[in-house]
Amino acid sequence: MAFRKASGSQDLNAYLGPDLHIQGDLSFKGTVRFEGHLQGKLQGEKVIIGDTGAIEGELEAQEIQCAGKIQGLVRAQTVHLYKTACFKGELQAQSLAVEEGAQIEGQLKVGPQTRPSKAEPEVS
Repeated sequence: MAFRKASGSQDLNAYLGPDLHIQGDLSFKGTVRFEGHLQGKLQGEKVIIGDTGAIEGELEAQEIQCAGKIQGLVRAQTVHLYKTACFKGELQAQSLAVEEGAQIEGQLKVGPQTRPSKAEPEVS
């Protein structure tokens, strides 16, 4: 899926290509387009996951646009799952848009009361 640059949108700060495989944690400011594979934690402002992008682990950002795969925990203000997206796990967001065809399996917590930052501690 091609992501078109909307007028007034931020320029990309980083592009991580499809041949990149990372194990570990990444943190950044600005906008990153991710086409590779990450096992770990990705934290930043705006994340664009392209068709070939796959994240296993934890993803935390202000805005997430996904046309690839995410498996794990997602915390964000805004999430957009495109028709080619495949999400499996737990998603916490204030706003969620899902295109017809996107695959979702897991738990969704969406709404203005949802806290996109750190998950609340479990009570035993």
